[in-house]
Amino acid sequence: MRLISAIFAVLFLAAPAAAAGRNVTLYLDGARVENEVSTVNGLMEVALPAAMQAGSLRIKPLGGGLIDQVDIVPARPDPKSIREMAKLVERRDVLRDRLHSLEAKEAVFKAAAKSQSSKAPRKTKTNPDPLTGVRQATEYAIAQLESVYRARRMAENDLNSIEARLTAIKSAGNGSVAKVRLLRQKGRIAASYSRSDWKWIPFYDFRLNKAGEADVIIRAILPKMEKGVTVTVVAALLAEAADEKALSGPARIPSPQLVAFAFPVEQEKFSSTPLSSISFSFRNSSIRRLPAGEASCYLRGEYMGKTAFSGALPGEIRELAFGK
Repeated sequence: MRLISAIFAVLFLAAPAAAAGRNVTLYLDGARVENEVSTVNGLMEVALPAAMQAGSLRIKPLGGGLIDQVDIVPARPDPKSIREMAKLVERRDVLRDRLHSLEAKEAVFKAAAKSQSSKAPRKTKTNPDPLTGVRQATEYAIAQLESVYRARRMAENDLNSIEARLTAIKSAGNGSVAKVRLLRQKGRIAASYSRSDWKWIPFYDFRLNKAGEADVIIRAILPKMEKGVTVTVVAALLAEAADEKALSGPARIPSPQLVAFAFPVEQEKFSSTPLSSISFSFRNSSIRRLPAGEASCYLRGEYMGKTAFSGALPGEIRELAFGK
């Protein structure tokens, strides 16, 4: 096994500025957030998100300071969020009224279409072609029904978007604040906590450029977060973090490529019809567990598609198929 790079804990540096002093360590099942806060009057506040795991908050003094007291209180409502919620609620009520109106219209046009289709038309001097009139009336009712269905679908989509936004605002507003008082007027603290909604997802590039071997690049799909945050990626669960860091240690690189290996390939099968596809088995000849994620394949430069990868223990053989 040819190891190109064996570091599994990698440090990414985002653009410095806004959140200087804030570090996020991403694991396979969550994240650990660290933030430094300074004070000039001995009292400081640390914003805590609603997604913080209970019991995970830790606060320590820096530079020889001492903590006098820590109080956890609900966060004050954001005025912008309150105004946005009021507008969303008003819009939601309008859409609900619109849906009630559309339900009434639907019932009317359904009854009209049914009534026209059940008629037994008769020729008269004033109506020599009754079938044409019935057909036109039926087609009109059906056209109106289609318009009602289209309007209802648009209203329901808008309503779902509003409900999702309201839920997001409420969740963000359910956070808390840690009020920290120091014994001295000046000082710094380091606050850290865990959250389960942030994690990294492994993505594998399998590149088959030579017989009997696959170059494998492991990349990290990262969650969205504000600029200026220093992000560390660790290929372990939170419970395994200590062992993983002891084995590797961070390396500073400018891209989200974590590690690259070359693994031996066995039982490679290629088919060119009706569409090109390939399946192959490879052995994880490294000393590391490969975590589960997504994988793509390139066969001599040609993209062959994506598939799910269940991961592999050291020495384990895994079969993958692309393009089928």
